Amino acid sequence: MSYDSKEQSTSSGQPFELYLFQTQDKAWRLTSADEEKIYQGASYKPEVVSRTNTSANSEVKGGHIKVTLPKDHELTQLFISYIPDTPLTLVIFRGHEGEPESEMKVAFTGRVLLGRFTAGDTCELDCAPDTEILKRPIATACFQRQCNRVLFDPGCGLSGAFWKVSGTVLSISGDGLTVTIAACSGKEDGWFALGHIEKGYDRRMVLSHTGDTVVLINPLIGLSVGDTVNVYAGCDRSYGGDNGCVTKFDNGVNFMGWEWIPGRNPFAGGVG
Repeated sequence: MSYDSKEQSTSSGQPFELYLFQTQDKAWRLTSADEEKIYQGASYKPEVVSRTNTSANSEVKGGHIKVTLPKDHELTQLFISYIPDTPLTLVIFRGHEGEPESEMKVAFTGRVLLGRFTAGDTCELDCAPDTEILKRPIATACFQRQCNRVLFDPGCGLSGAFWKVSGTVLSISGDGLTVTIAACSGKEDGWFALGHIEKGYDRRMVLSHTGDTVVLINPLIGLSVGDTVNVYAGCDRSYGGDNGCVTKFDNGVNFMGWEWIPGRNPFAGGVG
């Protein structure tokens, strides 16, 4: 009996689903079935996982689904203090008990936008289909004083490897926000402000830097004393500021802002 026949049957179908979550460096394979499933040579572990149905309409939220997992699952822990640093993608495969692997169908492909912890013991993951990216307008540059570039991107032209230091974590505050790294003391105060700290593929923005201490915007999950991390210089995206493009990085040729925009709005206060 084919997948389509069982899917349409009122009594013969025994559906189960496989959930493949992936970041840049890690994967989680779960199944709604009562026992482990092997698909394409990979093992999918049983878990209390469910989802809403997709909606086929033209609304902005069309095609979105919500996946529910226990709030203490390793995957949901990624959303406790921050969103994952690299995109978290999701592919759902659907099949029926007793059917060969060739009968498995893809039920959803997309990415996880956010995690929402409920009053109960669950976490809801809001997932958008891959097709949603086609609805986005193309990003354009803003007419503003600050640079439109992202530090170390191709337009900026600077190499992050040249503007980082590597060091060992000496201490971490109880809330995980204040981190001491001896190597940071080799740069003047504020050098790493608006930069970021990196461990593997995980990153957090640095809000402030004094001596060997940096303060993060959110805790870096899994960071421990003794870990080796990279800390990157920060840029306030100004043209001539102390922490900006020319003064700090000597990169004015790639500055993509309009530093000399008049500070007074003639439409609001006149030209006199």
